[in-house]
Amino acid sequence: ERFTTKREGMVVGKTAEEKRSLVSTLRDSVIAGHALGADGVVDTNFRVDLACCDRYLRARQYNLSAAAKMLDETIAWRQSYFPLDPEVIRKEANGKTFVSPHLDKEGRVTVVMRNKLENTKDHFGNVAHLVYQMERAVRATTKTPHEKWNLLIDFDGYSMRNAPPMRTSKATLATMQNHYPERLHRAYLMSAPWLFNALFKAISPFIDPVTRDKIVFVSKPHHLFDHFDKAAIETCLGGDSDYVYDQDAYLAADD
Repeated sequence: ERFTTKREGMVVGKTAEEKRSLVSTLRDSVIAGHALGADGVVDTNFRVDLACCDRYLRARQYNLSAAAKMLDETIAWRQSYFPLDPEVIRKEANGKTFVSPHLDKEGRVTVVMRNKLENTKDHFGNVAHLVYQMERAVRATTKTPHEKWNLLIDFDGYSMRNAPPMRTSKATLATMQNHYPERLHRAYLMSAPWLFNALFKAISPFIDPVTRDKIVFVSKPHHLFDHFDKAAIETCLGGDSDYVYDQDAYLAADD
């Protein structure tokens, strides 16, 4: 392993200055190890910069060896996974997941998910579509003061017919936790039905405790208004926004 210190590299109770030093050390080592340029560019949407290294270190409690391993794996994944097939994305991008044009009250990006619009059972296509939307969310955060985003899951119409298979749910969770660490601010689960409870119990052991603490079950629309202006919530969720997802316009905005 690249880093070896006492207690397997775990850093406990470090000062801000010491953490900054760890971030710089991680960045320099990863850039050298992958023969990246001084700017740390891996691809058009991913740079090994100080903010990136800080996210990976926070995700691994400032354990240098664990953070380095995690970042190495993300770089290898990105180099093998991208570019995404535009035909697959167009097939999947029917509005079941999209980056909202609205921000929360503090200026964070929000990704909306709607299972009732599930239009395929293609495991690989669904995961690729999730990755596409995460990449859109990353780009959207660069226009805000925040690097984290919200996830708003609308369970209206949720059923066994449109519920994702366990395999896809686990792959979705693993992708978000392993390759987009410290990106989630809150996950708002709107009107989750009893049917979802079984899936949530099954997937819970795979959810990082820090991520689990960010999950908020919302039973009434007005509870969202503590975090979002009413104008930022679609009318179907009890808000005033008249936004309607349009696939052609949404995908064209990414060209």
